[in-house]
Amino acid sequence: METAAQLASRLLTALQELVDREGIFLRGGYYDLAAETRGRADPLIRQLVELAGQPGLEAHQRRVAALQARSAEHEAFISGKMAELSAELRRIELARHRAAHAAPAYARDAERGHIRWRTAV
Repeated sequence: METAAQLASRLLTALQELVDREGIFLRGGYYDLAAETRGRADPLIRQLVELAGQPGLEAHQRRVAALQARSAEHEAFISGKMAELSAELRRIELARHRAAHAAPAYARDAERGHIRWRTAV
């Protein structure tokens, strides 16, 4: 039968693989796959939390701390990317708003037969 330390080691190895994969997906811009990978890590984390009170797991504390730090880096990357995308979305909405207000003025001029700009031939 597997001891708590062996189970924790196996879970940490699997979790490390998922965190590595999440980082690869984030760097590649595959945010949907990164989110899916993070979701796959949740059951492993729950099992590790359940094991936390078991004796003999002190040796794994450094691995857990390293995984937490990398996961926090990924979270910071995601937060930064979300802020960038939110700013870009605001710029797009502003441009769309400006275009919607400008379009009727140009349409009226076209109906009257006015030509605002002449191009060189």
